[in-house]
Amino acid sequence: MFKADAHAAAYDDFDRALGLDPTDTQALDGLARAAIPGGRTAQALTRIDALAEGEPPAAAMLVTKSKLLAARGSTDAALDAARQAAAIQPPRAIALEQLASLHADAGNRQELDAVVQSLQKIAPDHAATWYYSGASTFLDNRFDETLRHGERALTLDGEYAPVYDLIGAAHTKLNQPEKAREAFESSLRFDAHDSSAYVNLGLLFLNAGNRGAAVNYFAEALWLDAEAKVAREGLAAALAR
Repeated sequence: MFKADAHAAAYDDFDRALGLDPTDTQALDGLARAAIPGGRTAQALTRIDALAEGEPPAAAMLVTKSKLLAARGSTDAALDAARQAAAIQPPRAIALEQLASLHADAGNRQELDAVVQSLQKIAPDHAATWYYSGASTFLDNRFDETLRHGERALTLDGEYAPVYDLIGAAHTKLNQPEKAREAFESSLRFDAHDSSAYVNLGLLFLNAGNRGAAVNYFAEALWLDAEAKVAREGLAAALAR
């Protein structure tokens, strides 16, 4: 249902799955993924709080809560939930990955590096570990190194869509637009709901003077994330005469 963009039906199915097993990691992640484009983040947060009532929340629940809070723009609360998840012993990779995601989005390289070091200890063979290593080098403007980390991640999981976005961004910074386009298109092959890939493709086509293609990509991004500021600005620029 989620892949068919039937977000309401997908949400209900994930919700039923959590009724059977509140600790199901895939169901928790699916609930958040369906809630965000479906405009049900508040409902999902209430559901997560209800599932955790009466006992300390599991790391996966806190990670899901953090994702939902971040989607609503509640950055500090999202960071607090991620830190709580990461503090649970033994540490879980999903908790550290969510914490790394928030630091990467905020451009906090020092904090990101600390989380990456922890990930390298407990999950050295996870694609996400090398992805966030690459994100750190990207923030430090070491784009060739970013590409090396990205390629290492792909050897571990060739379908890990965020890596293609990172590789595409590095190629963009290195003024290699064709390689960047290929990377962003690869991202969409593995995750058609990746709004950032649509935004980046829109920017590439806008810079190349192809306004029609840029409009389509920005529109797709906004359909997935109506609050995407860069997509909204890009659409306005592409439509300007």
